[in-house]
This record gives sequence, C-alpha cells and structure tokens, in this order.
Amino acid sequence: MQVILTCLFLYIFPSSNLSVVCTYLVLANTVSCIFEFILTYIFYLIDSRRFFIRSVSDEGYLKKILRIALPVAVTSYIRSGLSTLKQLLIPFSLERYSASCDEALSQYGLINGMTMPLLMFPCIIITSCAGLLIPEFARYNLKKDFNRMNEVTGFIFKFTSFFSICVIGIFLTFTEEICFLFYNNLDIASFLGLLSPLVILIYLDKIIDAMLRGLDKQVGVMFCNIVDLISTIVLIYTIVPVFGIYGYIAIIAISELLNFTISLIQLYKATHFKFDFLSYVIQPFIMVILTKFLFDTIDDYIEYELGFVVFKIVLFIGIYLCLLGFLQICKFLKSKKIKII
Repeated sequence: MQVILTCLFLYIFPSSNLSVVCTYLVLANTVSCIFEFILTYIFYLIDSRRFFIRSVSDEGYLKKILRIALPVAVTSYIRSGLSTLKQLLIPFSLERYSASCDEALSQYGLINGMTMPLLMFPCIIITSCAGLLIPEFARYNLKKDFNRMNEVTGFIFKFTSFFSICVIGIFLTFTEEICFLFYNNLDIASFLGLLSPLVILIYLDKIIDAMLRGLDKQVGVMFCNIVDLISTIVLIYTIVPVFGIYGYIAIIAISELLNFTISLIQLYKATHFKFDFLSYVIQPFIMVILTKFLFDTIDDYIEYELGFVVFKIVLFIGIYLCLLGFLQICKFLKSKKIKII
C-alpha cells in the first residue's frame, strides 16, 4: 500500500521541491498505516465471531494479554522517542564536526539513506523466517520441548550465518558494481565496504529477537534495544563531533555488537543453547575468503552491465556453496572415521 501511494503521489503531483517530495513520502506512510490498522481490525472482528467463545476465563485471558501488551507498548514508546532523538542527533553531531549543514546532511544520507538500505535488502529472507519462528518457539516453550528447540536453533543459526557471510562476500567482492547498479554512482562504495562485515550481526540479531519473542521474552528484547539506543546516543554526542562520519561508522559497529551480545546472552539463559563460533562463523568466513580470492585472481575486470553482474554473483554463490559442501563432507567423513576407531 505504501509503495503504491508513494508512486501515485509522485506520478500525479510531480515536484522538484525536496520538502514536497518528503511530504508525499510521510503522507503515504501515514495513510498506509491507517489502512493496515483498519484492515487488521476488520479481520480480527471476522475471526473473533468465528472462533472466540465467551467463557468464565475471559477475564483471565484479558489479564494475560495486558501483561504482555502493556510493557511492550510502554517500552516501544520509550524506544520510539529515543530513536527519534538519535536520528536528530546524528546530523547535528556531524555538523559540529564539519561546520557545514549541507555536508552533514549529505553524509547522513549516504549512510542511513543509501548504504544501510542496501545492506538490509537481502534481510527480507531472514525477516520472513524470523516471523515464522515466533509461533514455533512459543509452541516449544509451552510443551517444554527444549531438545527440539535447541535443534531448530542450531539449524537456523547455521543457515543465517552461512547466508549472511555469503552476503558479506558479495558486497566486498562486487562493491563498485552493486553501487553503480543501484545508485548509478560510487559515492557509498567505501562505506559499503566498511559496514558490510556487520551484516552477520544484524541478521543474527533479528533471528535471536524473534526466538526471544516466541519464548515470552519480548520485554527483555525491548529493554535491550533501549539500552542500545541510550549508549548509542551518548557515543554519537561525544565521538561523532571529534571523528566525523567514520566515528559514526564505528558507533554503528559498536551498537550492533552490543545488541547482538545482549540478545545472545538472553537466548542462552532461556535455552542454554551454545553458539558454535567455529562452525557458524570461522569456517564459512574462510570459505567466503577463498571464494573472493578465486574471483579476484581470475576476474579483475569491472563490468557494470546488469546481466553480467548477476551472472558473476550467481557464480560466486555457486562456488561458495560448493566449498561449504566440501567442508561439510570432510567433517562428516571425519566423524565417521572417529566412530569406527
């Protein structure tokens, strides 16, 4: 809905005024949120008439809902306020460093408006999987089936790690081609190279947050985000005016590492799941480095034609998967050998 309204506003009422265009974007977002709420409420009314049966336990059911909804709502409001303060503080701190408002807004736009959306684009797959994990882990938690929970956690962590490390390798290997294809310039190439290693932390953190919500730890997730926002705001106010845009990049890295660490500790306390750093991170990183080395050795020609770039990325993924498959076969044969001995 938001995409349709945005295109509709820009097509029917075209304007070269940046403030007018931003107004269209905000208006499209507002209308789409209202439409989403109304549609969701209509579906709720339809389903409640079909499945909801009033009983003596309605009052207890309402208390259970409010026990979850009220803390989440309060912490969400706090988080929204801190997030707004953070977004306002970033260009202000950059302006204190560069003494130019236009330059500060330009650098802010390069990071938050161009680089981060590019890094988050492949996360669509992870976000879809994360949404499915919430009811699944709620069911495991209700049945106290911790063995199955840890099995699924291990599989999801391995899949997410392998996927995110492959994305990192693609961004590092085809940095210029990707920047040119998406934005028709290379202004963010250096920023994309610096921020792409954070992909694994960002993607894994989304998976962990979904698992924690399924385990009824959503309040803890919100508090984790609030702590992360407060620490980030302090760092932005103190470090960015001294080191500029590269200080802000360092703060993004610190923030993602802090958020991931706190979330992982919460998941460990809830499930006692052990994160196999060697299998989930080190080994696939070695494989993606080997793949990048092969590409850099064989292909040193930069081509901006879409079909050719897509072909090279698909070939990169194929080589990476073959190396991972070879590694898994070696580990399997080694385990079989140990069992025979």
